[in-house]
Amino acid sequence: MFCYHCGNKIDEQKLESKSSTYQKIEGMDIDTEIQYVCPRCGHLTHHNASPEDVKSLARACHAELQRGRNFFSKGMSSLSIAVILLTTSIIFLLLSRKADNQFRITTSSPEFWVFLVLAVISVILLVYGTVNTVLGVRRKITYTSLLKDINNKTFVQ
Repeated sequence: MFCYHCGNKIDEQKLESKSSTYQKIEGMDIDTEIQYVCPRCGHLTHHNASPEDVKSLARACHAELQRGRNFFSKGMSSLSIAVILLTTSIIFLLLSRKADNQFRITTSSPEFWVFLVLAVISVILLVYGTVNTVLGVRRKITYTSLLKDINNKTFVQ
């Protein structure tokens, strides 16, 4: 399926389908015209879409839903690694307190430099993981609701 507004070919990889729950829209009856939008740019793709176009849009939604799951997985794994590295860096910070310096932090010790490196890496992973997790959750919510609407034939722009 090709979107004429954004110029993108919508990737139509077949993925597992989700069951949907029907929610009746107020004011919708048999004569209500169903209109579909491009999942990437949000513009109207076709009026009176053929069943093949609806299937193509559903396949594109499934592909985007899988991408959202991948973003979420990458984000959560980055957050897990970041927490482990942050804990390890705190341990090295405590190890940098030397007895010969009245248990003050010694900035010239190798333990302190290991703390700095691990802390910087963990902060980078925390930011990366948080961004990917939020993007994944937003994408999953958007395309799950769009798939439910397509399956119920209740998607009206």
